[in-house]
Amino acid sequence: MKYDYLKNLKDQLDRYQMEESEKQDILNDYDDMYENYLAQEMNESDIESKLGKPNKIIGELTEGYRRASQPQSNGHKLIAVMPFISLVTFFIVGFVFNGWVYGWTAFLLIPVTAIIVEMSKKDKEHMTTALSPFFAVVTFFILGFFYDLWHPGWVVFLIIPVLGVFNSRRTMTGLVLLTSLSPFAAVLAFVILGYYDLWQPGWLVFLIIPFIALFHEENKLSMFVSQALLVLGVLGYLYIINTYTDMSYYGLFIFAPFVAYSMYIGNIKIVSGEVPVGYRIVVIATLALYFIVSFLTGFWAITWLIILAIPVYSIIREVKGNERIISIMPFISVTIFMLLGFFFGWWAFAWMAFLLIPVVAILKSN
Repeated sequence: MKYDYLKNLKDQLDRYQMEESEKQDILNDYDDMYENYLAQEMNESDIESKLGKPNKIIGELTEGYRRASQPQSNGHKLIAVMPFISLVTFFIVGFVFNGWVYGWTAFLLIPVTAIIVEMSKKDKEHMTTALSPFFAVVTFFILGFFYDLWHPGWVVFLIIPVLGVFNSRRTMTGLVLLTSLSPFAAVLAFVILGYYDLWQPGWLVFLIIPFIALFHEENKLSMFVSQALLVLGVLGYLYIINTYTDMSYYGLFIFAPFVAYSMYIGNIKIVSGEVPVGYRIVVIATLALYFIVSFLTGFWAITWLIILAIPVYSIIREVKGNERIISIMPFISVTIFMLLGFFFGWWAFAWMAFLLIPVVAILKSN
């Protein structure tokens, strides 16, 4: 966070005709102030609020200095003419090929060009992350319009967070990277299995997440026992649901040894003196509601949304100001998306719920 703040401040200063030594003095002052606030155990969000956003304080810091004139590069010229190129492309696709329905994607060339021109200079690695939403949109519409694969075609949007995680791999160990990517791999596998009406027992793929996470266990014996119990639970569950079809729900109790052992070694903590009462009540109530609703309705493929109440409660309790709704919005978007797709079959349109995330972030950003 400090690195990003100072980098942003430097970028703002570079737009003015100042001596490099003066710029460095300002950066050093803000670096020292940032460190002093950190020493006072302030969180980085409060620190940046106290220091002021670079684009808001730049006027005071550069008072009396003139903006530096910068010649327009070929890349910026291309950005300037791209709206006209996109408009011409749109009409050609529409009039010549009667592709009005998807021809509008030509306008995506405008932000794509800007990203390539700007990020190729200084942040090539994360350029793929920035381009991934446009790649996902185009791929999604190709799958939908030409192959009628709106569902499960929407899974291409998983490429956005996957690339975001992968492009941050330099700050992670291989195991941390694998652990971070495992939820996306599980979702992809689950959706593919669901497409072939294998929601049950397809949900078992989500157990790959705790299985991989257990590799972080320092005690190797505990790690081995936990993973073994988890694998035996999966095998036992598959045996029960294939042998006793009327007892499929009760097959979940086969995971009791894994849960009990995890509680014993401290990997699962439902009740702890360190956990506030509110958290304990929400966790227990949410899990109880999840199992009750799932057993009564049989909608295991969708009732897992109830569990999202736990992180949402945590955000409501811990996060303040505009950041609260920004942090909650991904959970709201996922819920809207799954409900519209699962109950109404609107997978082709439900993905637009994810647009709420950047829209709210823009509206609520200071």
